[in-house]
Amino acid sequence: MPFQDIEDTAATPIPRSPTRFERWLRKIFLEDWSLKLLALSITVVLWLAVTGQNQPVTMRVSGVQLNFLKHEGLEISNEVPSTVEVTLTGSPGKLDQLGRGLVATVDVSDQKAGERVIRLSLDRVKMALPDGVKIQSFQPATIPIRLEPNIETQVDVEVKFEGKLPDDYEVVAVRANPSKVRLRGPSDRLGSLHKAMTETVWLDGKRESFSLSQVAINIPDPKIDILDPTVDVYVEIAEKKRNEIHIGLDTPEGSSYIASIMVLLPAHHQ
Repeated sequence: MPFQDIEDTAATPIPRSPTRFERWLRKIFLEDWSLKLLALSITVVLWLAVTGQNQPVTMRVSGVQLNFLKHEGLEISNEVPSTVEVTLTGSPGKLDQLGRGLVATVDVSDQKAGERVIRLSLDRVKMALPDGVKIQSFQPATIPIRLEPNIETQVDVEVKFEGKLPDDYEVVAVRANPSKVRLRGPSDRLGSLHKAMTETVWLDGKRESFSLSQVAINIPDPKIDILDPTVDVYVEIAEKKRNEIHIGLDTPEGSSYIASIMVLLPAHHQ
């Protein structure tokens, strides 16, 4: 019987227990695939959402109020738009912070008197916007303006009447105190204004003189400031004088008679 050398017999390897690091790698890469896929999906969705919030978008804002910063002593005398449409860019979160009542301030303080066409550019227009929100454009992009010296002057007051006195009465005199009021505005606007009308004073049914206090001066031009906004008014009313006139008349038959005619004369008639 042949003998086998003990060194020639193959040794059966004994299984080795995995290390902690190996178990950790196996758990990460091989176990709980469904749970890991769900977590990965949630992570991707959150990443896309955050990225989308930071991605710049464009938004048009209409009805932005226009305000003009002018050189002292000059005034815009023509009618200009009161609002403008502004195109803005920024992240959705920043644009959502925009409140109502946005104001675009246009600096025209470097302009002299005369006709001008102002381009609404980033160096001329300022707006209070959140960080990261930028102005792209304006609509309209240009605005024509006419700058005139802002002056102060005095004009006569004229009382505006409406209504009708009884037939045998009349207005004898009207006095306003002060008789002139001070106005301020563009020179071309004030140059064409020769009197300052009051609000309506009604005469219906009046038979006696009357006084009114704090009667408002009414100038519809919004470019003109009324420095003396009210006056006191006195209206003198009197009955018309009656005068009887006698006229001698001859008839075709040769007779004659005297006709009497009653005439209403103005109260100041002598």
